[in-house]
Amino acid sequence: MPKALVQGRIAVQFADLLRKNLDNKWSILVWDPKINTPEEFVPMAREADVIIGGGIPLAHWPETPNLKMFQIPWAGYDFCSPETMPARIPVCNCFEHESTIAEYVIGAMLEWTIGLREMDRRFRSQGWAGRLPGEFIVHKEIRGRTLGIVGYGHIGAEVAVRAAAFGMRIIGTRRTPQTEFAPLEWLGTVDKLHDLLSESDFILIACDLNSETEGLIGPAELAAIGPNAVIINVSRGRVVQEQPLFNALKAKTIGGAVLDVWYNHLSAENPDVWPSNFPFEELDNVILTGHESAASQEQIERRWQFVAANIERAVQNQTLENFVFEGIQGKTRY
Repeated sequence: MPKALVQGRIAVQFADLLRKNLDNKWSILVWDPKINTPEEFVPMAREADVIIGGGIPLAHWPETPNLKMFQIPWAGYDFCSPETMPARIPVCNCFEHESTIAEYVIGAMLEWTIGLREMDRRFRSQGWAGRLPGEFIVHKEIRGRTLGIVGYGHIGAEVAVRAAAFGMRIIGTRRTPQTEFAPLEWLGTVDKLHDLLSESDFILIACDLNSETEGLIGPAELAAIGPNAVIINVSRGRVVQEQPLFNALKAKTIGGAVLDVWYNHLSAENPDVWPSNFPFEELDNVILTGHESAASQEQIERRWQFVAANIERAVQNQTLENFVFEGIQGKTRY
């Protein structure tokens, strides 16, 4: 009977969903940091054929003689590297969040342009507000606006399809060249970043966080953005330099921002941490959400269906999907 170890604060919340998507031949082990000690992780890891979760509760890996893969049940893997994962063990992540985030981005652009929340507040408090028949308070459209996608990958492609349906002009950049990029007007590499920033009405940050992208958007890049343009960040907070972003928003040298990703993160050691080091919440040209752009029930179900299917591939020696890298860390015996 193959054994799957679900471990860590986030993953253990969905152990029952994993059970639902696996047949009865699987045994599910659960290491919950609220209940179990780090020492209890060791025998569980020794038994496991697959481990599912984020960072482990030990500085070094124990012996894992049966381990065939490490499955991350989300997209981000900046908590680990080949050097920190067991030698020869494949590490996979999963997506299934692209369409969910794409809907969030489209919703953000529509809200920014139409202003339904403001319409509602105004009408609740003022009614017709003395308007004559046939008089309207006008709003704008996203049709014809330019959307620039920084990091044109899985998420960017889903956003682009939907934005094209609204009649938007779409441009993008990515790390490596790509010859097929419809429905974009153009797709360049990082050398085209300033062109994208200066041409865009909405700028979607959707790239991975790594050594090349950390701080990618700084003072010079913010200066290239038009005074009415809006940044939408669903990537990682640190892709955009925090203080320069706050200063640009406060001075209104850019139009605004929709921010779903932040600079300080919740942890067991610091559950009350504030998400930012600057008072973004005091600004009137931002929409702020707490890393919720991908948090739909449908996305969660799709993701754990993928996890179940991928760990089945692992124990059946089939080709894994969403392979990220193979570990190279030497194992420490316990």
